[in-house]
Amino acid sequence: MIVDMTRTRTRRTQAQRSSKTKAALLDATLDLLVESGYKATTTTAVAHRAGVSLGALLHHFPTKIDLLAAAIEHAFDRRTAEYRRAMAEVDAAEDKLDATLDLLWSMWTGPTFTAFVELWVAARTDAELADSLVAVDREFLRTSQEIYADYFPGDQATDNGARSGLHLVFSLVTGLAFCNMIEGYHPFESKSVIETFKAMARTRAESKLTVLERSQ
Repeated sequence: MIVDMTRTRTRRTQAQRSSKTKAALLDATLDLLVESGYKATTTTAVAHRAGVSLGALLHHFPTKIDLLAAAIEHAFDRRTAEYRRAMAEVDAAEDKLDATLDLLWSMWTGPTFTAFVELWVAARTDAELADSLVAVDREFLRTSQEIYADYFPGDQATDNGARSGLHLVFSLVTGLAFCNMIEGYHPFESKSVIETFKAMARTRAESKLTVLERSQ
């Protein structure tokens, strides 16, 4: 059987171009959300920022909701992959609790969180956007729980106590990050709060270990 290599190469190139165009549109969407806010992030502005035609944008994302949901999912996927890589590179001698919380905090203080807040506020009065955003957030929470279980296997991340602890961490960093969103205004000393929480979490972990040792 003779394979038309020219057609094969063409199809591969088209797929690569399509992927590159989608990535450019998603990156442009996130950039605009961070720089200009939700209202200014129109499909026309995104297409212009990405350097593609409006028709090309609509080909990949027929509605603005499709574009926004895909953009935030794209951002979270990228950040989750970065987090996994960073955790894998943590020195075995380093305090894993410190490293985990510091890396998690870094995810909440970057542009991804800012973009997410812009969409979250808009979703309060937009049911369609809310449905898409909630689906992405639920997937992110599920993935985060898997990561937690990978790095703290002895803590049984599937039980209610550990799951509530993970949600407590998310609530803490979300609140701190939200309070820091107005440039120049920082009502709480975030670093001090994070360090205090680390001490509390470490005390809890040591207490659980003591109870476990006594029961054996």
